[in-house]
Amino acid sequence: MASFITVKHGVLFALLVLGAGALNSCDRGAGEEIGTARHFSDAVAKNNGPQRDSMIATQKFRDYFQNPYVAHDMLTWFRSFYDYKKGEFIGTASADVDRNLEPDLTGALIDSNQIEETGMVKVKSPNTDEDAAFFWMVRQHGKPWKVAMVTKGETQVNFK
Repeated sequence: MASFITVKHGVLFALLVLGAGALNSCDRGAGEEIGTARHFSDAVAKNNGPQRDSMIATQKFRDYFQNPYVAHDMLTWFRSFYDYKKGEFIGTASADVDRNLEPDLTGALIDSNQIEETGMVKVKSPNTDEDAAFFWMVRQHGKPWKVAMVTKGETQVNFK
């Protein structure tokens, strides 16, 4: 009887390990994208211009922060879904790693390196009557993830 329990527990343990490995492999970069969106939100919410600007991938988005009124509106909006004191999103975040933003971003990026991956991070607003924030993410060859744009809801952007 004791050997049956040991085998049974061993099989259950093996299934748990395999299941955890399968779930971890489903991430496919989603954790990195969400981490970059969180890091960017922290820079915006703390009004850290140099850190924020180093993570922006498009000139169009960088120009938003050159206007003090727009920059203030962005800071206020980001603080509505990101708690900079705790360093975390207030709402839940998820990533769509299959979103192909390359046609929209080609020719609009500050850096001319080839686009390796794109994706979208969605951060739900803690207010049920407000649209989620959508982070347009891009990773160019040999570079870390950057933010091409952040929109309220699934707004289309003309980068050119």
